[in-house]
Amino acid sequence: MKPLSRKDVAFNDRMFELTKQFNHLIFENPDMLDTMPERFILVLLDPEDEEFNHRSIELAKNMPHPPADAPLVYIRMKKQVRMVQQEVWQAEFVSSPLAV
Repeated sequence: MKPLSRKDVAFNDRMFELTKQFNHLIFENPDMLDTMPERFILVLLDPEDEEFNHRSIELAKNMPHPPADAPLVYIRMKKQVRMVQQEVWQAEFVSSPLAV
């Protein structure tokens, strides 16, 4: 078996990350599955990486044993960064403020 190229490793890493995040979304929002067919081939897309998208589509289309009559379902995974305001308390020793 020949070693994977950097492109292959990068593709596999990205696919793993998008799959993991999609699974999190499904667990948090199981009603999303109600909008999908009973059997389907999932195609994850990255809006920031066209090369990844082409490869992901080709991988789905060339599956060795696809489920019969399973349509391709395309999911664009977009990362959203949320800024969370967090209060942090600090304590410092001071001399008596009332002994002026």
